[in-house]
Amino acid sequence: MTTIKDVARAAGVSVSTVSHVLSGRRPISEPTRLRVMEAIERLGYRPNRLAQGLVSKSSRSLGLLVPDLANPFFGSMAEAMEIAAHDRGYSVILCNTNLDPKREADYLSMLLSRQVDGLLYFPGTRVPNRALLEAVAAGVPVVVVDERIDNLPGVFVDNFDGGRQLGRLLAQLGHRSLLFIGGPEGLPTVTDRLNGLRAGLAEGGRASVNLLLRFGEYRASHGYEIIHACAREGVFAAVGDERPTAVVAANDMIALGALRALRELQLHVPRDCSLTGFDGVEFTAMITPSLTTVQQPSTRVATAAVELLLQRIEAHENHRDRERAAQEHQPYADAAPVIPHVVLPVTLVVRESVAPPPRN
Repeated sequence: MTTIKDVARAAGVSVSTVSHVLSGRRPISEPTRLRVMEAIERLGYRPNRLAQGLVSKSSRSLGLLVPDLANPFFGSMAEAMEIAAHDRGYSVILCNTNLDPKREADYLSMLLSRQVDGLLYFPGTRVPNRALLEAVAAGVPVVVVDERIDNLPGVFVDNFDGGRQLGRLLAQLGHRSLLFIGGPEGLPTVTDRLNGLRAGLAEGGRASVNLLLRFGEYRASHGYEIIHACAREGVFAAVGDERPTAVVAANDMIALGALRALRELQLHVPRDCSLTGFDGVEFTAMITPSLTTVQQPSTRVATAAVELLLQRIEAHENHRDRERAAQEHQPYADAAPVIPHVVLPVTLVVRESVAPPPRN
């Protein structure tokens, strides 16, 4: 069986140079890299990944924690992350926390016991899980996605601008009374989308509107229950500007549940009540009426999150190399700084679910 020493001998380089070419973690001149790759191909060398992991302390695997796989938004993000990680030579261990802090802590413990190289983390609550903070304190590279957590790097979309685009659209259509159905109150995405909605209404000439607020979960059942609860309270029986003529759902799943409830109440969308969502998952273009929503660039978010995590993993490994070099009294260059946050733009997709408000 061909060994790494055979490759080094054939390429006329050291074993460490071959190792650096394979890992891609140290700069190697292009002629040398090509010479090593040619020797690998000619000799049919196949790296022993298990042995490499034992030596480098790397498992070439990433942990991915999502709060709700029943939501197709997280499913599509997980798929895109797996593809991006696979392209970089990493496998992904997917864990569905189901918005349960204990379940999340159990999964974090399992992932760390398997020595994953880093964590991709979708927060589902306002308060970070203690197990996550302990992992960060222990030096595990972590990138948060979708929801911000103070002092942790992450990849997000411009939720404020998405809300602003929705508010401007509804104001321009003439809506004066809206029902906002959010996820958990105080969650960054909920707060940003709501603040953006208010700003957009003001920009569209509706600085003073009747804005009803309801908070709960980012789930279809929440949207369904809130609409029926509002109906029991007489919200949709009100007259004039007290009656909501548009429902703004903080995500597409809430909008889906709201749509069903509005139908059961015999309120036509959009003739009697307009409806909007947020995320832009695939089903929004296929339901009737098709849903006006804010499209997140899911693939770009997923790819950027994986890239940012791999940068942090490399920086973490470089830090260990610096410590080792210091012990051996060898010079070592500092790693390049990592950009802590990536914020990507969103796009408003206007479809059949919005219209001017009905005449009183």
